[in-house]
Amino acid sequence: MNLHGRRRRTCRVFIETIMGVIIETLQETQFVAVLFRIVLAATCGALLGAERAKCNQAAGMRTYMVVCIGAAIVMLTSQHMAGEFQGGDPARLGAQVISGIGFLGAGSIITENRMKVRGLTTAAGLWASACIGLAIGIGFYSGGIMGTLAVYLTNSKLRAIAYHFSHEDSWFGIYVEVKKVEQLSQVYKMIRDAGGFIGDTEVNDSHKDGTCSAIVSAKMSRKYNPDDLLGLLKAQRFVKEVKYISFI
Repeated sequence: MNLHGRRRRTCRVFIETIMGVIIETLQETQFVAVLFRIVLAATCGALLGAERAKCNQAAGMRTYMVVCIGAAIVMLTSQHMAGEFQGGDPARLGAQVISGIGFLGAGSIITENRMKVRGLTTAAGLWASACIGLAIGIGFYSGGIMGTLAVYLTNSKLRAIAYHFSHEDSWFGIYVEVKKVEQLSQVYKMIRDAGGFIGDTEVNDSHKDGTCSAIVSAKMSRKYNPDDLLGLLKAQRFVKEVKYISFI
């Protein structure tokens, strides 16, 4: 064998040895499995949080991600402790997460003057996000992924169906920005003409460009649903921006 061939063989053996050491180290420390579970938990939390952020809820993408990642870390820690000390109940720490997530859920529930309780769906989503994190943390990937899809589809796609059955009690919010403060009266009139009832309003007329914005709480009759009303408002020339705010 010539010198060039021996060098290539030595280089290949060296690379294989280094790769073997790295793989063995990763397997021993379960680095890849831990990293994968944390990344998957973050992804699932981000998906659920993005839907809530789209509805202008206080608990958005980052909150859901942190909750899901934290729950996954708890289960990883519990699993590691059970293997390290050859005993104990791996489910004990997870049970504390399920009961302890209530403080976040309570913080997302708000009761306002003439409106009913809002934020219950967000609170339930935070609890579900923690449960999904626990499932991923223990390695139950299929349950975590399917649970994420189920919660996401329930929150994002079933809103119209839920509104159809509970329209008389369903409050929602509208963020509307108009060119002049006097034009807000036209917005109120359009909501009432559509069979809507206006609850509390919060007006901000201190924009530097002279525009005015307001957050209006409303509920609609069977004639219109929130999407129809938003489309109607967006078509008006004096309206600069309209956003839907979910109260559930």
